[in-house]
Amino acid sequence: MSEKTILITDDEPHMRRLITFSLKRTGHTLIQADSGEAALDLIGSQAIDLLLIDFGLKGINGLDTITSARKLEHGQDLPVVLLTARGDTGIKDDAQSAGVSAFITKPFSPVELVQLVNDLLAE
Repeated sequence: MSEKTILITDDEPHMRRLITFSLKRTGHTLIQADSGEAALDLIGSQAIDLLLIDFGLKGINGLDTITSARKLEHGQDLPVVLLTARGDTGIKDDAQSAGVSAFITKPFSPVELVQLVNDLLAE
């Protein structure tokens, strides 16, 4: 598998560190954003191969960020993993409508996260 670029978006620094630590051995380029706005800037300016994004971002939440990203050239077909501490079906339905590829509820297993990322990037 060739090297891909993964954008990790979470407003909590410890979550970005945990996700980055979990994925660093995959051999992919890992970049970070601390807000939906910052993620949209990155998606608009470079090719991203996978977006990992928290639902509960301050400012523009994760779903609104995904919806806006879909309007950008580099975001139209972008695989997205939505991370959230909430597991209710309403969020899952909204996530599917926004074109989310996968949904992970916090806390999550780093091993499962790596497997999911590898599976999505292999498609």
